Amino acid sequence: MELRVETMEGSDLPVGSYVGVRVGDVLKQGRYEPSRCYHFPQVDRRRNAKIDIYQHVGSCVVAVDPDTKSSHEVPVQSTDPAYGNMKLKVHVQAKANDVNKEVREARTKALKNQAKDYLTKHSIEDRLSEAVKALLKEQPSDPTEFLVKHLRGEVTADPAAKPKPAPAPEPAP
Repeated sequence: MELRVETMEGSDLPVGSYVGVRVGDVLKQGRYEPSRCYHFPQVDRRRNAKIDIYQHVGSCVVAVDPDTKSSHEVPVQSTDPAYGNMKLKVHVQAKANDVNKEVREARTKALKNQAKDYLTKHSIEDRLSEAVKALLKEQPSDPTEFLVKHLRGEVTADPAAKPKPAPAPEPAP
């Protein structure tokens, strides 16, 4: 099922409005756009759709780790000067019996192993290490170009490279 919400002729929503459409337990939200369709799973009987109109007041970002209990005090960046200095306290806690933790850990381990195998198969770590060593030795005027050429195997001496300092004379005994 899909719903589309648009203003009637002669009626406007405030600039920057958001629309929330709820059918049963499913909520869809987004910035108001008359052409936007809100897609819902098929319903088994006649339902009411609740439509809310919101105005964006501010936003913030909080890092959440499902494996760590934490609290964060977060400043909210307001889009309206009338709402200055807003702060939120956000508490994060995993469910007591989080069965997905083992699945996430296994997936993370598999992804790390896959990445490590890829890097090893293509000798990426060794090639990057050699390129950085050569970069530090040559100290070319364009380090990015030097690295690219080194990784492609097209390395040539850079005439604009820093001259290497002469070795210090050894003291006489």
